Amino acid sequence: MSTNSPSLWPPADASPARIADHVRRGVRTAVDHVRPLLQATAFWSAVVMPFLYVPLLLGGLTGSELPTFVALVLVNATVLVIGHGHDVGGADTEADGASEPSQ
Repeated sequence: MSTNSPSLWPPADASPARIADHVRRGVRTAVDHVRPLLQATAFWSAVVMPFLYVPLLLGGLTGSELPTFVALVLVNATVLVIGHGHDVGGADTEADGASEPSQ
């Protein structure tokens, strides 16, 4: 299949540095889109996870349950750190006028 139009790849000004810059911008854009979802998921996981401690603590920690409890605490600490930057109010509080202007 032959066409008279020029090839789109590689672009005329394609240099390794330019292509690497383009890839970095694409990755940065992808991370910027995924970060809020990851932070929100981690935040709410950190909120809910302590409820999983209750059955373990009420039944008493036996030798086989202790590693499970420690792992649960470590995972909870990890998602707490990841979700720390999540803004629970988000942009909705500003849009609704819920925030007071500073004077």
